[in-house]
Amino acid sequence: MKNEFIKCRICKKYVNQIFCDLGYSPLANSYPKKSREKEKFFPLKVFFCKNCKLPQLPEHELASKIFTNYDYFSSYSKSWLKHSEKYVDQIIKFADINFESKVIEIASNDGYLLQFFKDKKINVLGVEPAKNVANEAIKKGIKTEKIFFGEKAAKEIKKKYGKQDLLIANNVLAHVPNILDFCKGVKIILSHNGIATFEFPHFYNLVNKLQFDTIYHEHFSYLSVHSISKLFPKFDLKVFDIKKIKSHGGSLRIFVKHKNNKKYKVEPSVQKIFKLEKSSQLFSKKNFLNFNTKIKLIKKNTINLLAELRLKKKKVAAYGAPAKGNTFLNYCMIDNSFIKFTVDKNPSKIGKFLPGSKIPIKNPIKIKYEKPDYIFILPWNLTKEIVSQIRTFHSSSSYITAIPKLKIFK
Repeated sequence: MKNEFIKCRICKKYVNQIFCDLGYSPLANSYPKKSREKEKFFPLKVFFCKNCKLPQLPEHELASKIFTNYDYFSSYSKSWLKHSEKYVDQIIKFADINFESKVIEIASNDGYLLQFFKDKKINVLGVEPAKNVANEAIKKGIKTEKIFFGEKAAKEIKKKYGKQDLLIANNVLAHVPNILDFCKGVKIILSHNGIATFEFPHFYNLVNKLQFDTIYHEHFSYLSVHSISKLFPKFDLKVFDIKKIKSHGGSLRIFVKHKNNKKYKVEPSVQKIFKLEKSSQLFSKKNFLNFNTKIKLIKKNTINLLAELRLKKKKVAAYGAPAKGNTFLNYCMIDNSFIKFTVDKNPSKIGKFLPGSKIPIKNPIKIKYEKPDYIFILPWNLTKEIVSQIRTFHSSSSYITAIPKLKIFK
């Protein structure tokens, strides 16, 4: 086997240590319109930089190709909307946001979050490169720039709209191949006393809760407090507070300011979570090996269960068409011979097929008429919301989730 290596996107050192290898998979958010449509498969191998502690994927496909037209719409999850509305109420008080403030969200999607600021008559601006998604936000009356964010875009936005008092970047930092250029843009666009908040799944939870399915090609980086402590100081930006949040199976919300901003003091939470990562030996080879052993067991148990259900002629469907589900299905080599169909509320996915597995995506109402014996919940982080929804029209199925271990329940 030849010695593979990549250049770390934070510290620019060459690295060849492998965190995990999930084989080959197509792009997780690229949904074929036909079952026989040819797809490109790329290695899903995560490299690890010992210097800045960043697990990362190479850019196998350009971000411009992945995100220009996108099938993910944030507004279809009720729990995510509640999470966003709660954030808006909290940050308005915390950061003294008022009618004179300027609020910008990077990767603003369909306006799922900015609409709550807009309802309060606060000046908002979205930045969303996926034109089909950005158009939905514009229909809601949310001003949106259809561009990729970075140094160049920040200069253009600053010239057109001025510096911003609050910058929001939820689940985008991990999606950026040139993370240094992105943070340079944050530095440029943020007002002197302004703050930026970022949300991202915590690598600590990925490892300890076996969330390997959150690894896919659109996620270029897997972030921790160790890695961001190497990232932001490069631009005289400082992390001054961190909150643990429940979204996506356990995420961090970090608060960032200019280094010379005296308005906000550094809270103990920053050092507390840094020490947690260190004391748990999160980045040790032993921990990585243990992680890989356990996810192989999940794969084995899942295949055995579905094979047994097929022999018993049980009807198995799935719920959801999330990127994480596509990683899971392709790693476990599960196709439509095991799961006949899946359902999703997002109209842009209905009628298409899951990448790789080619499982057809239907309207949720199909569960009512097909009455599957088992429903495999792919977006396990939304299990309560999904089960509650299904039980309004169908109550006889058993449910299956596989993360952090295989589980069957009524």
